[in-house]
Amino acid sequence: MRRWIVRLLVLLLVVLLAGPYLIPMPAVGVEAATLADADGYFIDVDGLSTYVLERGDADSPPLLLLHGWGASTFSWREQMNPLAEAGYRVIAFDRPPYGLSAKTGDTIPYTPLTLADFTARVLDKLEIQKAVLVGHSQGGAVVGYFAVKYPERVEKVVFVSGALRPTDDPPVTGGGGNRVGAQMGMPPFVSGLLNFPPLARWGQLAIRTFVQPDFGTNILRSAYHDPNFITPAIAEGYSRALRVVGWDEALLRQLQNSSFTAEPLTAAQISAIAAPVMIAWGESDTWVPPIVGERLHELLPQAVYVTYPQVGHLPHEEAAAAFNADLTNPPLYYVLL
Repeated sequence: MRRWIVRLLVLLLVVLLAGPYLIPMPAVGVEAATLADADGYFIDVDGLSTYVLERGDADSPPLLLLHGWGASTFSWREQMNPLAEAGYRVIAFDRPPYGLSAKTGDTIPYTPLTLADFTARVLDKLEIQKAVLVGHSQGGAVVGYFAVKYPERVEKVVFVSGALRPTDDPPVTGGGGNRVGAQMGMPPFVSGLLNFPPLARWGQLAIRTFVQPDFGTNILRSAYHDPNFITPAIAEGYSRALRVVGWDEALLRQLQNSSFTAEPLTAAQISAIAAPVMIAWGESDTWVPPIVGERLHELLPQAVYVTYPQVGHLPHEEAAAAFNADLTNPPLYYVLL
């Protein structure tokens, strides 16, 4: 009996270690350029092809939009033109490996500090010294790290359901708080397991099998207060990145390397942000609950704090008209104009 158990364990070990390498995995997807918008363009930053959208006069004050985890420039579709019409040079880019930007490479920025550094080099490439920074969800975390490390390059800051919490705060509990960690990155033990090559190979196979457009759309529905907000066009826009060659490897690398708890950003550092700040939140946000926004407002009492009733994690989409008005019209116009 004992010998049979040993043989079974050996067989399972062989399957675990060798099995995934017996399954062929040819490259899937199309080149990113074939999916680009008519006015989109690519720049090289740190050797990584980075997709950019831009609206407005090149001589207008620059405003940079930073999307959240798994999103892309598509998430800012309701802001690009209105903010340009309000007098800004509006720029959004896909942070590698998201959207149409590079999916693989040794220098892809996964942690908040490297994402902040990468954002600085995007601005350098575009010859922008200082900008208004608007960050949604994980992009809000990047904005926070950027404002702490590069205060001289920040004109104003807008946190939109920003996944930014002091690393010296106790964990968020209840009200969807368990999802804050997901916005900030994967737990270190998950990353450690996926860095074991056979498990990584199994992970990539699982991603190809289960992460289909409908899978992502079903998850995205929970980000909205009204799950019926998602139209076929919105589902298509968000799933575009799943058609780019290397998307599966990119998602695996994110899970392996995206721990947002590895680099500290304390309450004192956040409180020291001196630039004008606006904090915008959906009152029905279950992904990054409003208590996170309330904590940011405690740390930044000078900030203009706006909430939107019956709106979830994507206020710039679900309440686009109100959000855009709050950025550009009284009584909040002084934050941005």
